[in-house]
Amino acid sequence: MSGEPFSTWAGPVSLALGAEWRKEKVRGVTDDISQTTLWFAGNYLPTNGSYNVKEGFLETVVPLAKGEDFADSLDLNAAVRFTDYSTSGFVTTWKVGATYSPIPDIRFRVTRSRDIRAPTLQDLFQAGTANTNNVVDPFNGNVTTQYLAVRGGNLALRPEKADTTGFGVVLQPSFVPGLSASVDYYNINMKDAIGQPSPQTVVDRCFEGNQEFCDAITRGLSNGVSVIERIDIVPFNI
Repeated sequence: MSGEPFSTWAGPVSLALGAEWRKEKVRGVTDDISQTTLWFAGNYLPTNGSYNVKEGFLETVVPLAKGEDFADSLDLNAAVRFTDYSTSGFVTTWKVGATYSPIPDIRFRVTRSRDIRAPTLQDLFQAGTANTNNVVDPFNGNVTTQYLAVRGGNLALRPEKADTTGFGVVLQPSFVPGLSASVDYYNINMKDAIGQPSPQTVVDRCFEGNQEFCDAITRGLSNGVSVIERIDIVPFNI
């Protein structure tokens, strides 16, 4: 729903709001030989998974000045969105900003926002492939060890989060009809970015004491020595 339910001294206030529920699902099948990893290469695995999302949002533009000596126009804009993912939980995103035109030929804008990217079906449920490979094991004197690599998704992923600040200016000089030029500056601080590190990185980070990476490694005994048997190559929040 959207409309202009009331006005300030500078003009009508715009409001928009909405709600949504959606389900996303993936399903894939493979042959029996692949599922038992008997091919020399490939061995694609079946993919199955789904999640649902509930969300609601509210946006507004509030005029603060119009046709004044100090401002041709000054507007405040803001938005908030509440989102609940069945897999990765509840997040709140928002934006607040302003646009200011001292004269009609130039407009300044500034925004500050909290943005997210939730894990995709691929991030969560990819089954990928299984194959053998080699990795250097720092737990055993950096010997080269053969292991089974199984690529897949990670249901423990959290949404990526970013705090974004932007400044911009738009020029539309009245003495050059049709000309419009703009420049913007962005600064983005991100955490919990979703990435898929290499098997060697998984082993090295585990050696450094990161338990989340150690959980992706399966070890067994060979002649009384603990050796790497399997590494799950999955996305992590890095």
